[in-house]
Amino acid sequence: MASADRAVLNAMAKTVLSIQSAVTYGMVGNAVAQPALQRLGCDVWRIDTVTFSNHPGHGAFTGRIVPAPEIAQLIQGLDNLGVLDRVDAVISGYLGSADTAEAVADAVVRVRRANPDAIYVLDPVIGDGGRRFVKPGVAEAIVDRLLPLADLVTPNPYELGWLTDGIANDEIGALAAARALRPRLRQEGLATVVVTGVPQGHDRLTTLALTADGTLRASQSRIARSTNGTGDLFAALLTGWLLRDGSIGMALARTIAGLVAVMQATLAADADELRLLDALDRVAAPAPLWPVERLLSSS
Repeated sequence: MASADRAVLNAMAKTVLSIQSAVTYGMVGNAVAQPALQRLGCDVWRIDTVTFSNHPGHGAFTGRIVPAPEIAQLIQGLDNLGVLDRVDAVISGYLGSADTAEAVADAVVRVRRANPDAIYVLDPVIGDGGRRFVKPGVAEAIVDRLLPLADLVTPNPYELGWLTDGIANDEIGALAAARALRPRLRQEGLATVVVTGVPQGHDRLTTLALTADGTLRASQSRIARSTNGTGDLFAALLTGWLLRDGSIGMALARTIAGLVAVMQATLAADADELRLLDALDRVAAPAPLWPVERLLSSS
């Protein structure tokens, strides 16, 4: 690549501060978000909230929760360095403790002070399939400290129901709950709720995106295998495409197409972890784009 071309590419590169889990074995949290975002041309500054041997869903695991003061020190260090104005987006995912939410909130506030155009994408990792799997106080801290700062939130039906004290087990319930949730986000920003994995009959899942301009829907076949990290990958890809294109509709179409490509690679390899690296080229240039339809007003 010529130096002039490289300079243009660097000028266009977006920077994402990614605050979520880290595992030695597996593709969840920052382990999946970092390579996905980098393949989309983003610089990724990662801060790990936990360092585990593997996803707890495998059963036994070792490691530790990173203390909130350590996370706060890393953010303070970036602020001292004077580089937070380069951050275009903050993503937060799995939090090891309730105290971590305060450190994340501080990071978002500091980034926005340095770059008012930066967005905050909240993946409210609380649970799934009717089961809550975060430590006591984490879900409440997400609601109290992080939700009011978020521009975009990506809950699954269980998390959406928990955030709204509602039931979001089908499209009607998810739409109602998402409409109730959207006004609680930061209204100066995107104020977008993207609900993933909404059941549609027995064999399909729907993704719903509620924005100030209306409601978008994408539907795909239910995949027989449940693999850890799909929500983390979805949030990362959606953020990366949104930074590149600015359109939630196009970002959603590219994100789902890329996610399906990764799941196809995972099934083909009969793997128990996402085979992201096998599908990176299709993630970066998804074709065809996944169909996304516009529904009714979200007001």
